[in-house]
Amino acid sequence: SVYAAEELKALNKIWHKMCFKCTHCGKKLTPGMETEHDDKPYCKNCYGKHYGPKGVGGGATAGCLATNTEDNSVSKFKNTHEGKNKVNITAQEKCYTCEKTVYAAEKLIVLNKIYHKPCVKCKACNKTMSPGEVLEHEDEIYCKTCHARDFGPHGKV
Repeated sequence: SVYAAEELKALNKIWHKMCFKCTHCGKKLTPGMETEHDDKPYCKNCYGKHYGPKGVGGGATAGCLATNTEDNSVSKFKNTHEGKNKVNITAQEKCYTCEKTVYAAEKLIVLNKIYHKPCVKCKACNKTMSPGEVLEHEDEIYCKTCHARDFGPHGKV
């Protein structure tokens, strides 16, 4: 028997709170969040795996994409071509400042040179700059303050 303090009503039955679990994986279920098959409770993931539609995009959870059977047939969408031309990536771009490899996600090009974002620094004061703040003198980069101080007009005639 189920005492009133332990009672949980779901799927038109009365359950002990601790007994209301997914029939397949044993995960404790929240009333109203379960799914049902043959009067047995399932979590949404297990229900999708076992009773939901098969194939990509057919269900609401990732569980519905799994099957219990292994399909060894060749899919018409699978690339079975081995390929003879292999791409070799050997030339890695190096940062102008630190001389370490620069990957595409971190690459900045300033005055036709490749940098990591934190390596775009003023030659004089070492301040980190964004590409739009950079001024150039004799192939080196400077912040506006240092460029004006070192290379701007000095007031002398």
